[in-house]
This record gives sequence, C-alpha cells and structure tokens, in this order.
Amino acid sequence: MTEFKHEVGSLVRTRGRDWVIQPESYQVDELIVLQPLDGSLHASIAVDSTLEEVTSSSFSLPKAQNANATDTKNNIGSLEQAILLRDAGKLSFRNAAGPFRCLSRIGVEPRPYQLVPLMMALRQETVRLLIADDVGIGKTVESLLIARELHDRGEISGFSILCPPHLAEQWRDALQ
Repeated sequence: MTEFKHEVGSLVRTRGRDWVIQPESYQVDELIVLQPLDGSLHASIAVDSTLEEVTSSSFSLPKAQNANATDTKNNIGSLEQAILLRDAGKLSFRNAAGPFRCLSRIGVEPRPYQLVPLMMALRQETVRLLIADDVGIGKTVESLLIARELHDRGEISGFSILCPPHLAEQWRDALQ
C-alpha cells in the first residue's frame, strides 16, 4: 500500500482547485480520494498522485485593516467581519461549480441534453421558453435548472409555473 505524504483531512491543491483528502485514500493503492471544499459528495474524485501534481494548500489568516482593539468596525473578531468572511466563502464555493451556479445547489445530476434549455434561456434577455417533450424525459429538471440558475445569479426573486391542476402537487414536490 502506498504511503501518503498528506494526512486524511488535510487541504491539497490539484486541477486548479482546493480539496480535502478523504479516508478512502488509504483503501486504494496509488489513488488519493478528494472531496471539494464545498462538501459536495457527488463531486468527489480520485487522483493518481503519480500522474497528477498534488500539492499542499492552506488559507492565509485574514488581516484587520486597523488592529486597534477599541475600533469594533475593523476588529477582525467582530461579528460584522465574520459574516463578511462567511459570505465570501459561500460565494466562492458557489462559483467553483463551473459555468452554472445552479449545479452546486441541486439534488439531481442532470443529463447533458437537459442543459440545452438552460443554455438557451441564458442567451435570452427576457427568458421565455416552452419546454415540450415526451413523458419522462426531464422537463421538470430542465425548467427547475433554469429557475435555480436565474435565482442564484440574482436575476429573479421568484417565478411562476403554469401547469394543469393535477400536476400541481408533483411540481410542489419537485420544488422541495
């Protein structure tokens, strides 16, 4: 079994992104199992450290602009600074999902053809799309991808779904 220079839970950088080493790394020869910092289990990867460069990574500590302890507005320990730091971290994780922000916040893995309506919608100034296809093809997933992406980008604050009454409960369940 290969001896790793990094311990389980340590932060490493590969493929232009920071990752956390998972315990499964010690169960597989030559491979390091990595999970992205946002905690997405479906985005975990296994990297062969003999083929790809895996380096140690770390975060630098935040620095206060004014270290005066009496100035609570610039004090690094203030609640305001902590909230800003947390929000910055959340934004960086959401943007790390790739070209579509919605892919990091959905409970399904869309098929490639289900991304086509999303790409079409993002090219429109005012999104108006009729999604019509056979039963079971994934129209619900396609439409919710569009809604989630527009919401995550801050372009909409809400949306409406027009459907026959007998499908209203199905849509409600899909939205949850």
